[in-house]
Amino acid sequence: EISNEIPVLVAVNKCESEQTGPLAATEFWSLGLGEPFAVSALHGVGTADMLELMFQQIDEMGSAIRGFGTKVKELKAAKSDWLSNEPLEGEDKTDARLRRKYGVGDAAQRALDRYESAINAFDDSDRPEEINVAIVGRPNVGKSSLLNTIFGDDRAIVSDIAGTTRDSIDAVMERPSPAGSDKPSTLYRFVDTAGIRRKGKIEFGPEFFMVNRALRAIRRSDVVLLVMDATAGVTEQDRILAQKVADDGRACVIICNKWDAVVDKDSTTYDKSVKYFREELPQVRWAPIIFLSAATGQRVGKIYGTVDEAIKAHRKRVSTSVLNEVLRDAILWQPPPARRNGAQAKIYYCNQVSIRPPTVVIFCNDPKLVNDNYRRYLDRKFRESLEGFEATPIRWIFRGRRQRDLMRQKTMNGEPGDGGAGVSFPFPHAD
Repeated sequence: EISNEIPVLVAVNKCESEQTGPLAATEFWSLGLGEPFAVSALHGVGTADMLELMFQQIDEMGSAIRGFGTKVKELKAAKSDWLSNEPLEGEDKTDARLRRKYGVGDAAQRALDRYESAINAFDDSDRPEEINVAIVGRPNVGKSSLLNTIFGDDRAIVSDIAGTTRDSIDAVMERPSPAGSDKPSTLYRFVDTAGIRRKGKIEFGPEFFMVNRALRAIRRSDVVLLVMDATAGVTEQDRILAQKVADDGRACVIICNKWDAVVDKDSTTYDKSVKYFREELPQVRWAPIIFLSAATGQRVGKIYGTVDEAIKAHRKRVSTSVLNEVLRDAILWQPPPARRNGAQAKIYYCNQVSIRPPTVVIFCNDPKLVNDNYRRYLDRKFRESLEGFEATPIRWIFRGRRQRDLMRQKTMNGEPGDGGAGVSFPFPHAD
């Protein structure tokens, strides 16, 4: 059922042929919805006329947001002035003739400047940046239900059968700024992905490609909502997905869905659950945890604030002086371990080189002497000493000293056996 108050355009696709396309589209006059447009989505045939009519109808109804079509109207007016055969303001017939033939004159320059400004206005868009949020998890944990609850509408098909979602679904939401705030509104692009099973169970076919699209959604996202079933606990596949998120350097928020189905809850259930998920998911032990219910909407509203904090953490930058102060305290508290042969890592200084995620380069004498346990220790000490890294991984790059710096420290003309390079010119032991 279509209301008469809403304009309807009938687009008949796959009409590439100029001879048979319009003839095939005439059969759709029987729908009673107006003139059908013979278009081709693959080749772009007929889409310009349809879009122009759509723009006119939206503008006439006045249902669009304020300022809709202003740039298009300005461009049309500027183009009309530039191509006008009539004299413009401030010019006579002779000036108009020179403008049309040679493009000279003050009025011609004003018309040209107006036309260029109208075109450049399309590039100078003040549209806020979109925050890409990927919703990932195992099959049948409630990812599509969470998307529908966030939007308050049936954006995705929900079923008890695992594997209902076959492809990634993008949905954009604009969240207005708080009342009295000068901050612009925030745009979120939520991507509902297909459930990811174990690699050994995936056969080549539709599931293979939909899992690849889900993994691609993780790579192009800013924040990942890792959805898990609170009633089933943490599985091995959850750990694999958590490791994938950490390896890709994405900010992460752990979503424990179906919290309403947990039985025998008391005052200690929440703390015990947080401790359990922290212990079972060491790959993302820094990620915040939200216990919610997509079916009832319980605590779903907390997702926005948590995502905003994750974005800030993912783009956080710390000065070099503060980083080295924290590094010095960590080394004084626990020096790097030594090997059995007496070799021990010497850490000199560090520097943050990039964000998204925050990446810190630590310069030492030999990166091979810094084991994984000490790297995790440094990560923990930095998070304890610095605020704002609660929802993002930190990449650590250990870089050894360059060969050129090592050569400078060697004694060039020493005694045999003391490590001298003996490469001075012309002779090592010349007087």
